[in-house]
Amino acid sequence: MKWMFLALVLIGTASWAAIHFSLVKIPPNWAPWGAVELDEEPAWFARMQINSLTSDPAACYGALDNSSIEYRRLDDRPIVDGCGLEAGAEILRSQIAYSSGFRTTCGITAALYWYERRLDALAVEHLGSKITRIRHLGTYSCRNIGGGQRRSQHATANAIDLAGFTLADGTTVSVLRDWGDGGDKGRFLLAARDEACRFFNTVLGPEYNQAHADHFHLDLGRARICR
Repeated sequence: MKWMFLALVLIGTASWAAIHFSLVKIPPNWAPWGAVELDEEPAWFARMQINSLTSDPAACYGALDNSSIEYRRLDDRPIVDGCGLEAGAEILRSQIAYSSGFRTTCGITAALYWYERRLDALAVEHLGSKITRIRHLGTYSCRNIGGGQRRSQHATANAIDLAGFTLADGTTVSVLRDWGDGGDKGRFLLAARDEACRFFNTVLGPEYNQAHADHFHLDLGRARICR
């Protein structure tokens, strides 16, 4: 009888907990499971969720479809000798304009969409104006890393290089010119680099090496680096 009583108590407690938590609505993106809602604020698991979208193209396209971004799905260009583009997307209109069009992976597109919102907030915080244009140096390039033997993430368009920003008040911010200047622009760029690490696996800037003196390299490869 004692064991039966304890079993009933445990069953009752578990049932109460299931009912209680089923009534508690978890805010969007607060749990590492479930659909990613790109129009909602990213939370603690943002990079994990972006990586999940990267490994599941159907879920990634679904997240883009359910957001306000306008984009076009791209036909696959099979990976040959380490170069190509699969599960690709081309942004047609997003929260911030880009200096020119580009093609990249669906995962990078989703990460950029979240990153744009945070960039805007950082620009207002540090510079008092929103961003109207992001200047980039490209995504796809069939090449190796630094002339070595390993393919760059650019070889599969799984990366983008950001070089600068134009604000609504006409101010321009350049990674090459303004990184480490000790003023508001330098502080904004430092915050922008750090914030990118929330969404991308590898973030390389001027502190990494001279080759990145004029841009932030952002990618969703396997390496985890934030410099």
